[in-house]
Amino acid sequence: MSETRTPAELPPFPGKPIRDLPIPNGLVWKDDEFGNAVLTEYNDRVRLDFDENPFLKAFKMAGGVVHGSNPFGVVLLDMIVRPHLRVATLPDLQVILDARGKAADLPQIRGGYKDAAFALRSVKEPNSYLAERLGEQLDTKMPWPAVIYLSGLQLVKDSESPCGLTFKFTFYTHAFHAPILSESSDHFYNAKVDRTTGLPTELGGTGRYFYSTEEGLSRIYLGRGSSIDTIWDELSNSQADGRVVFVDNSLPPERVAEYLKRLDHAGRLLQY
Repeated sequence: MSETRTPAELPPFPGKPIRDLPIPNGLVWKDDEFGNAVLTEYNDRVRLDFDENPFLKAFKMAGGVVHGSNPFGVVLLDMIVRPHLRVATLPDLQVILDARGKAADLPQIRGGYKDAAFALRSVKEPNSYLAERLGEQLDTKMPWPAVIYLSGLQLVKDSESPCGLTFKFTFYTHAFHAPILSESSDHFYNAKVDRTTGLPTELGGTGRYFYSTEEGLSRIYLGRGSSIDTIWDELSNSQADGRVVFVDNSLPPERVAEYLKRLDHAGRLLQY
């Protein structure tokens, strides 16, 4: 059943177009026709394709929204809603933060945490097995540490993996070198965020906070107070304040890129 189901069979995405601004059209996963259909399909996939793997028991509907998030579940969700939708990337979340006050009907992403990427620093613990499998798929010329977006990965069964699962790169996978991952935890200015990666280019000052560590594979998520956390290494952990943001994939990438570059340039001008 799940192998033949396509995104077109899901109800229409209930997000509303945002006029005049190329802001990703997204919504927090919630209790509506679309959200329930996605959750039903997700549970079917977990049962039929992944043998009820406990690492995928990450989500619970309550109070009008879906609670919980971990990288395994987020990647499977991204597989389900593609190609028309995706789970939000770091730049998607950043541009939504930047657009507050500029457009109506934006996803309410403050509070809780939103898994968006992996931080791959080395093949040492924590999560050495999955780090090795991901590292093998990176371009050999790419220096580490690296960021790998959850959106665009494929989740597959792996009997040798400690969790019974691993991740494969696809045509949509996006990975890049991120020197900032080698820095120590510190504050950063919002204007110092590279809008094309969603990560700060330098640390120091006041404002938002960047949490960092030294080795292995960890999650990257947007946290409470718009912090960026790259130290959470418990990949299976799914807590009640987790949220998933779905983004409409129909927005031409070049429009988003142009908008991000303009915001970045304006932010730099404000520093002088």
